[in-house]
Amino acid sequence: MSYVQGKTKSEILDEMAGTAQPGSQIHEQQKAGIIVRSTEDIQIALEKQTSATLKVNNALEQLNPRMESLENTFEESSRSSGKVAFALNLLTAALVLVGIAQVAITYTSKVQP
Repeated sequence: MSYVQGKTKSEILDEMAGTAQPGSQIHEQQKAGIIVRSTEDIQIALEKQTSATLKVNNALEQLNPRMESLENTFEESSRSSGKVAFALNLLTAALVLVGIAQVAITYTSKVQP
């Protein structure tokens, strides 16, 4: 395959357009060379795709525990928020009762001469 050795697909195609006669030995070598180069390009692209897919899978595997941890943190935060809201409601109720008591004391002290 001396007519295609060390040449790219583009170089082979350029030579095919200018020199080779369809059906000749040179033409057949050039067609085979293009097929081989195209197959190599596909193989390289598939290897790159496989590598990229593996990287994505690894990233997802590392992300899953982090997502679980984040979900646990949100659940814990939600429980804590509920407890804080309950405590604030109790405090507000106590302050309202103190206010009512203060108003009652003030009213009764002004009513009695």
